[in-house]
Amino acid sequence: MPTIFKKNYYFYIFLFIYSSIGSYLSITNGITSDEYHEQLNWEINLSAIINFLKDGSYNALLSYGDRYHGIGFHIISQPIQIITYKVISNLNSLSLYGGYLVSKHLSVFILFSISGIFFYLLCLKISQNLIFSTISSLLYLLYPYLFGHAQFNPKDIPFLSFWLINTYISLTIIESLFYENQIKIKRIIIFSFLTAFLISIRISGVIIFIQYFIGIIVLFNIKKIDIVKEMYENGELKKVLEEKNIPNKK
Repeated sequence: MPTIFKKNYYFYIFLFIYSSIGSYLSITNGITSDEYHEQLNWEINLSAIINFLKDGSYNALLSYGDRYHGIGFHIISQPIQIITYKVISNLNSLSLYGGYLVSKHLSVFILFSISGIFFYLLCLKISQNLIFSTISSLLYLLYPYLFGHAQFNPKDIPFLSFWLINTYISLTIIESLFYENQIKIKRIIIFSFLTAFLISIRISGVIIFIQYFIGIIVLFNIKKIDIVKEMYENGELKKVLEEKNIPNKK
């Protein structure tokens, strides 16, 4: 983490106040029309997983019309819902089930607040300008449309948040490759897991692989790396050509 970020205490203070106010607003703003359906998706998928572990069957999921709906974010939200739903139910004079649905808002907003940190780090990494990065992050966190959806939206906001997190991690890996620094295996494992998690929220998350690929192409272009030549010199391409009896035109 950049040293300059550690010294930006004002941003930390703002983010703490922002997260506190936003979290409270998120659990007092009511239930949207599709939240029951989101919870149903999770319950059906969870039931299918339990049945599969018991007897190897998941017929209920196969017959469910919305079975391809991503439920990855529920893995994060469910523990928070279990802990907070009774308090939220009493706070809003809701039934326990109503409180359970509203309690998901809390995890959505907390995740959005965390994404603000990664947005800041991305801006800082790209611009190397503290003022620009801080102002850009404030605009991101306070933009009315995003702030409003961060109060309740359990699909788009988590998807956006994990996209930003994965983008930042991918840039740090590319940066390490550029400076030829050693990349720890745990970072690759975390990066792989978070990419898979992004896809589990929305299947369209596979598009991020195009972004990764573009990043690698830019790296090769800047470093002037001829990938075909490198593969041949390392013996991989030569081996493939020999196995297929293809003459090398190098």
